[in-house]
Amino acid sequence: MKKNTSAIIIYDTEEDTYDIRLRNPLSVCWQITTKCNLNCKYCLSDSGVEGKYGLETKDAIKIINQLGKMGINRLDFTGGEPLLRKDLQKLIQCAKYNHINTIVTTNTTLLNKENIKALKLADLVQISVDGPKQIHNEQRQNEVFDKTIENIKRLKKEGCKIRLNSFIYNSNKQYVDYLINLSKELDVFSHLFIIFTPQGRGKDHLEEIIPEKEVEKIKEKVITCRKKENRNIRLYDYNEYIHSCVLLTPTGDVISQGFYEEDSIKVGNILQESLEEIFENEIFDHPTHVLHYLQRRAK
Repeated sequence: MKKNTSAIIIYDTEEDTYDIRLRNPLSVCWQITTKCNLNCKYCLSDSGVEGKYGLETKDAIKIINQLGKMGINRLDFTGGEPLLRKDLQKLIQCAKYNHINTIVTTNTTLLNKENIKALKLADLVQISVDGPKQIHNEQRQNEVFDKTIENIKRLKKEGCKIRLNSFIYNSNKQYVDYLINLSKELDVFSHLFIIFTPQGRGKDHLEEIIPEKEVEKIKEKVITCRKKENRNIRLYDYNEYIHSCVLLTPTGDVISQGFYEEDSIKVGNILQESLEEIFENEIFDHPTHVLHYLQRRAK
């Protein structure tokens, strides 16, 4: 579905510059839970078995209705593991009722007939694969690679649009070519490479930060592939998009994300004030937020 987003563009005649102010964020990433059945070594949200389940269904639906009234374009249900939410299908249905494009980020290991119904309602299902079997399992601290690949194929057969997510850090950066070929083999809709950022459990592994020069080489490789093979493949680097990502936590806190955890700023709480008011805070970098979503993709 297509939605319009209103913006205020102010031209400064003295400085010869433009200032872009969005009325609303283009996209919101929502950790609907930090409970997870896995314990990934570099998990950005520090999720696990002891994580927070998240808001009650009635409060979660209030938030989605608020986002709908604001005209939010896209809502990413992430975690933790969203499949642990018993109301996931209701939340997706509510988002669709509000004409919001939906993404669900899942490790797929809890996949069953019931939650497949929920995932089929989403516009996009994101699934992480971080390298070949040994590397992926080491990051997940569990033997799940084969099951993940099997479930990607299963969801494709069910008609789900799949995006592969690959988290790239020092210990797996040599497998970028492998991952590019894997997503081509699996014939998924798109592939997003995410450069390691030291948040959550990742903050205890600063040695996994990739040197800037090497990040540029990875970007070049991804861009070359996108152009040469006309594929929907791109790269996300938190260092570039600092304070452009609007993140909701399981308790409704609104976070403007930075590269390091201490750079991530709590701006407000969506249960106490509207996201529209919160997004007016100068902390959010609106031009950067816009540029992040203007990256060209392969058609």
